[in-house]
Amino acid sequence: MPNNKKKSVSNIKGVDKAHPYSRKAQQAQRAILRESHLAKKKAERDEPKRLAVERLLWFKFAVPDTTPAVALTPDEIHATIDLYIDRNADEMARLATQAQARKNRPRPPQLALLEALREKDVAEYAGVGIEVPVLTDPENVAALKAWEGDYNSMALVKMVRVRNPVTVAAEREAKARAAAAEKEAAAARAERAAAAASAGAAGAAMATKASRAGGDADMDVE
Repeated sequence: MPNNKKKSVSNIKGVDKAHPYSRKAQQAQRAILRESHLAKKKAERDEPKRLAVERLLWFKFAVPDTTPAVALTPDEIHATIDLYIDRNADEMARLATQAQARKNRPRPPQLALLEALREKDVAEYAGVGIEVPVLTDPENVAALKAWEGDYNSMALVKMVRVRNPVTVAAEREAKARAAAAEKEAAAARAERAAAAASAGAAGAAMATKASRAGGDADMDVE
């Protein structure tokens, strides 16, 4: 019965002495590819966790150290979020300066990565809202400051999505304008309907009057 058990490189004995085209060397090559594939998949699965931990750590050290913990005002929270979105501004400026000095060369990949990361944060802040710790609650601020950076204990810190107030205000203004326009359109439709009804009533009255006049004329002829 064939042995289909998948082995790791460390479990394959004598790999360093195996002939490059031997079965053992091929088995080692398959094991290496498999381990590389598994490592890549694990990194992809762990990436959201890593980013979540990095974000929470940033806010932990951005919030002032006070005893007891003090809540932030909404304006302070939005100002802190702006700082978070631009956290890589100095590095981006440095890389951009290097790129300008090195003409006829592709832009640094790290610069493109940081730009894409900032664009993602900006879009999230303007769209569904950027997820940050609840900083309006002193107890939650204290929990954030006590958090030691472990992903599994992140649940102890309450999170909330916060949207860009400029975007929220613009959406409210747009909705108000749309509601006002709809109200004006409804009023105009009602006015046209009333005018049509009035014109119809006037026409009916004139037709009745003309009919009566025709009847009187017929009586005179008789």
